[in-house]
Amino acid sequence: MDSPVPGTGVSVRFAVHTWLEYHNRARGSYEGEPDLVDWLQQELRSGDVFWDVGANVGAYTVLAAKLCSDATVVAWEPFIPTFAHLWENLALNGCAAQVLPLEMGLSDASAVSALAVHDPRAGSSQHRLGDETDGLRQRLVSVRGEDAAAWFGIPAPTLLKVDTDGHEAAVFRGMGALLRRPELRSILVEVDPRNSEKEILGLLGAAGFRCVENPQAVPVNGIVNARFVRA
Repeated sequence: MDSPVPGTGVSVRFAVHTWLEYHNRARGSYEGEPDLVDWLQQELRSGDVFWDVGANVGAYTVLAAKLCSDATVVAWEPFIPTFAHLWENLALNGCAAQVLPLEMGLSDASAVSALAVHDPRAGSSQHRLGDETDGLRQRLVSVRGEDAAAWFGIPAPTLLKVDTDGHEAAVFRGMGALLRRPELRSILVEVDPRNSEKEILGLLGAAGFRCVENPQAVPVNGIVNARFVRA
């Protein structure tokens, strides 16, 4: 399925296997988060390294690769069924060589962990890293962002998008010195004002970022994308 991205002149091709992939990803990604499309258009530059943390099936991974053909994209997606379809979408869009896909979780500890699976279908969300559950759990390796860069040579981000269904603060805690690098210019993160907002503001403020207006953001159940730039 081809999905034109409004205002960009770009179309992204999706392999659609589930209703979630059709409705929430191929049809809903760009209409539901116009601020994220706008952020990528404004901020992504030649030579950038974009970390897409919580890439799902790759709607924004592929968009970034198509918007800037000489940017490097690192796509983090820990859930195995979704990761497989992320790879399929990279191949369909001809950007597999430009993207580093990682079937790992980003967190504040580098360790063997587990993902509490909310919905076993590819393209689903609301899985919880490290949460205990009586239901389905997927074992996996989670890693601190700072360790990933030091141990494996993964290039440090210049742009960072984080959408991990309530795990965002732990991602930032694990970034360490990467958050303070001047090359990291801008961050877009999903924030729940009832839960993680205060900690995220503190972590990013201490790293030299300030929150700026994000007028195109569309809140969903009180959760909204917040935009940060280096102060």
